[in-house]
Amino acid sequence: MEVAKHRERPESLVAMNRFIASYWRPVFYYLRTRGYALHRAEDLTQEFFLRFIERDWLAPADPQRGRFRSFLLKILTRFVADQSPARARRQSGFEQRLVAISALVGDSERTFEPEDTETADQVFMRYWAQAVIANVNRQLKIWCESNGRPDWYRIFAVFNLDGDASPRLTQQGLAEQLNITRDQIRYALEQTKQQFVELLRFELSDQIDAEADLDQEIRDLERLLG
Repeated sequence: MEVAKHRERPESLVAMNRFIASYWRPVFYYLRTRGYALHRAEDLTQEFFLRFIERDWLAPADPQRGRFRSFLLKILTRFVADQSPARARRQSGFEQRLVAISALVGDSERTFEPEDTETADQVFMRYWAQAVIANVNRQLKIWCESNGRPDWYRIFAVFNLDGDASPRLTQQGLAEQLNITRDQIRYALEQTKQQFVELLRFELSDQIDAEADLDQEIRDLERLLG
């Protein structure tokens, strides 16, 4: 996110597209919960990030002013209030270099129906938390592969990402599947969990200020994810 604040840098476009690809869903689901139809929500999500970058809204996002997710929600709320049914979608040459939201939308986004009990703000925060964790999981997978241990990520995923998969494997069961010892399973889980925490803290450190706030942000993520 820090690199994305400086559009003049050659690597900034890559960083901005990575940021959009990681965090477009909270914006999109917020818009859908506000009642915008699928394609209109796609267009507005694209327009929001385009305006976000062109107007350099990252610059005033000083971590000392609060959590970045709260800042983003605040300007998203203002952005939506500025829309009107007759407002035409703006075209920009710069937009052609940004990742297309329409290309990111999948079946789960197309069939999304907001819960009656959730506000648009709550939906935004929940999907922001999910986006943070998904981004950290991707980084963990890359870390495992770069260290020549893709099997470690598989082990991590079995015990942390498979949700309600049934029947659930035991450590001994997975060890037998992979033809390794249970101690090797435990070691892989120890290493990946430690790295996950480090990556999570690094991901969040760019979004908030103090170390104490970082611990609170992690607790808030746990609460948002249920």
